[in-house]
Amino acid sequence: METQHNFKYTSELIIKFLKNELSDKEKAEFELWLKASPENNSLVESFRNTEHVQQEVNYLDAADVNKGWEEVSKQISQTPIKRLAWTKIMRYSTAAILIISVGIGVYIYNAQLKSKGINEIARVHDIMPGSKKAVLELADGSVVDLSDANLRLAAEDSNAAIGVKNGVLAFSAKRKTGNGYNVLRTPKAGEYKMILSDGTQVWLNAASSLRFPTNFNNHERRVELTGEAYFEVAHNKALPFIVSFNKTEVEVLGTHFNISSYQTYSKTTLIEGAIKVSEGTNQRLIKPGEQAFTYDGHLTVHAVDTYKSIAWKEGVFYFKDDRIKDILDQVSRWYDVDIVYNGEPNRKRYSGTIRRQATLSQVLEMLKTVSNTEYNLKDKTVTVDINK
Repeated sequence: METQHNFKYTSELIIKFLKNELSDKEKAEFELWLKASPENNSLVESFRNTEHVQQEVNYLDAADVNKGWEEVSKQISQTPIKRLAWTKIMRYSTAAILIISVGIGVYIYNAQLKSKGINEIARVHDIMPGSKKAVLELADGSVVDLSDANLRLAAEDSNAAIGVKNGVLAFSAKRKTGNGYNVLRTPKAGEYKMILSDGTQVWLNAASSLRFPTNFNNHERRVELTGEAYFEVAHNKALPFIVSFNKTEVEVLGTHFNISSYQTYSKTTLIEGAIKVSEGTNQRLIKPGEQAFTYDGHLTVHAVDTYKSIAWKEGVFYFKDDRIKDILDQVSRWYDVDIVYNGEPNRKRYSGTIRRQATLSQVLEMLKTVSNTEYNLKDKTVTVDINK
C-alpha cells in the first residue's frame, strides 16, 4: 500500500506534468508510474479534461491545504467510500496538490475496497442523486407521470398537443386561445424541463411547481411558480411574459433569468436581457448580472455571481460564502432526505462546487472534510453533529 507521502508526491508529479515542469528525473519516475497501471493513465487524463475539472469538487476557499490533507488521509484509512475524483483548475498549484492528492488517495483506496467487495455494500446503502421526474396535472383533472422519457398523451388537450421527447415536456398550440390551466410538479430529488406553447423553455428544480395555461391569451403570458426555475423566454414584444411567485412579479419580453422562491424571501437573477421586478408597490428594472431580493414588501438589488444561481441547471452545486445550513437545504431537496441538527449550525461560510450526480455519501464526505462537522446517514435522515 502506498504511503501518504507517496500520495502527495505522486500528486505533485501530476501537477508538474500538467504544467510541463517535470525535471528529467521526475519524468522518468512519472513514466514508470503511468506504465504501472492503465488506471493511472485514466486518472491523469481525467485531470486533463477541462469539463471534468470544472465539474468536480472545489473547496480551496474553505480548506487549509495541510489540515485538509490530514483530514483526507484519515478518511482514506477509515471510511469505506467510493472513489471521489477531487480536482481544481490549475490556478493555485499548491492548493491543487491537495485536490489531486485526494483523487489519487481515494482512487487507490477504492481499488482496495473492490477486492474486498466493500464498495458494493456501500452502494446498496447509499442514496442516489435526483433525476428527471415530475407529474403533470392537466386542466381536466387527470394526472400524468412523466417518468417515461418519450410519450404522447393518449387524450390530447383540445387546445394543444402534449408530448414528452427525450425527457422534455412540450406543449404545441393547436388554437390561439385556451383558458385551461395545468401544473407541472417536481418532487424532492426531481427536476424537469418543459417547453411552453409560446416556445419559452423552463427548467424546474426539485420540489417546485409551475402553473401555466395550455395556451396564452392575447394580452399576456402569465405563469405561477413555487420553488425554483430557470427561464429562457421566447421574445414577443406584444405579449409580456409574467412570472408570479411569493407575492412578487417578474415581467419580461424575452430574456434569460432564474427565480428561487423556496423560502419566505425570493431571489431573481438576470442572465441576459432586461426584467421588471415588482414587490408590493416597489418596482425595479434589473440589468444582467444583478439579483433582486424580495421579502415582505421590500425589494433590493445588487450585483452577483450569476453562475451561483444557475449552476443547478448545469448539474452542479455551486457554493460561494454559504453557511452549512444553506448548503444542506439544497442537499435535502436533491436527495430527498431530512436534515436533523445536533447542536446549532455554525455561521462559517464555505465555497466550492460538487457534481449533482455524486451520491449522497460522497457529498457528505466532501462536506465533512471542510466543515469540521460529522454527518450520519440512516434511512432517509442525515444527522448533523456540530463540532464546536
